[in-house]
Amino acid sequence: MSSSAIFSGNSRFASDLSQVIDRSVAIASLPLRQLQQQRAVTASQQTAITSLSSKFSSLRSSLDAVDLGVRAAPVVSLDAPQVARVTASDGVMATEMSLEVISRGSSSSAISADNLPKVTDPFTQSISSDSTLTLLVNGVPLTITPPVGSLNALAQAINDAGGGVRASVVNIGPPESPDYRLTLRSDSLGDVGLDLSGTSGSLSTQLTHGTLAQYRVNGFPTSPIASSSRNVTLAPGLSAELQNVGTTNITLSPDTAGIEESISNLVASFNAAVDEIDTHRGSGTGALRGNSLPSDLASVIKQLTQYQSGGASVSTLADVGLEVDKSGHLQFNSATFATAMNQHSNEVRSFLGSSLDGGFLKAASDVLSRVDSLSGGILTDATSNIARALSAEDSHIADQQERIAVMEENLRQRMGAADALIALLEQRATMITGLFEAAKANNNNA
Repeated sequence: MSSSAIFSGNSRFASDLSQVIDRSVAIASLPLRQLQQQRAVTASQQTAITSLSSKFSSLRSSLDAVDLGVRAAPVVSLDAPQVARVTASDGVMATEMSLEVISRGSSSSAISADNLPKVTDPFTQSISSDSTLTLLVNGVPLTITPPVGSLNALAQAINDAGGGVRASVVNIGPPESPDYRLTLRSDSLGDVGLDLSGTSGSLSTQLTHGTLAQYRVNGFPTSPIASSSRNVTLAPGLSAELQNVGTTNITLSPDTAGIEESISNLVASFNAAVDEIDTHRGSGTGALRGNSLPSDLASVIKQLTQYQSGGASVSTLADVGLEVDKSGHLQFNSATFATAMNQHSNEVRSFLGSSLDGGFLKAASDVLSRVDSLSGGILTDATSNIARALSAEDSHIADQQERIAVMEENLRQRMGAADALIALLEQRATMITGLFEAAKANNNNA
């Protein structure tokens, strides 16, 4: 609270009255300064809690990244990549298998008949003037309504109809005498009957009868698997596009580099959280020193390093290269991790688990929920409590400032009235003194 300005009075006691105002305001401001100092302490604690929350948020994000890395699609390698294009989705386990492509299969096709009007300009001419045509796919009719007079428009109308047939316009005549025809090709492999008809009858001729694709997985079954598509499912989450006849061995390897990078980031986030906690414990000089919050957080974060499973080869964090040093920091031995992944990759992934289904990641997520849960989380509650404390202190400070302002204004008014009265008395005293002096002078002259 600012003190009053120099009192603007007319009496010779104006300076003294001003000092009375300043001293009174200063005394009344002592509790205010204490409140402001406490508010500064609370604000520094809020900053510390916000910083801790940020570190634990980063730790949570790092755990999520490991979760994604563990569930990420494995790396696919083929010894004969020309045979097929293989794609694995997230969650597919590491494995090996063979794929034998016996036949790529083929689509059925048809072409507009020879006895139809010859089309030399597909932009202005067509094979039929009917307003509607019927496309038969394996005997199933589909009505086509093309713009009249354009073979290109007819092809586009068939494609837009989505009947499992692709239409195109090709020239089967020489450059000097073009002969544009409509061709139809089935989307699926195998013997698909194709016909386009109008009011005058059939407008097309079947060119080819397709065949189904055939393949085996790991040599099974004895009779090849037949497929109406070259895109086939080899296992849950594992698909292949059949490219050429032949055999390829497929190896699915976990994305070791990606998992290792995410674990390294987890270690960095964990150690940053430990360092932040330590600034408020022991010899630390943080704003939360003496508060139970840092110790509570340290106890929680320590639990992250104590997880164990019942795995035969991988049961502790040390088995995947994660160890705690004397300072409470995590150290990551990438060589140990690489060896574990090479020898027991599925066990490593099972040990790490996921944040929803089990393993270390589920246990770690549950532990962190004690910190950041929206209901009852240690840092969540601390953040809410410190915000309420700051709001209450701001309210007290505002009330105190208002009381001091009212008191100062009252003092100014009272001191102003006193100063005016003193000034008036001083004027009268001066006048009376002057009268006495004048009377005395007159007496002396007489």
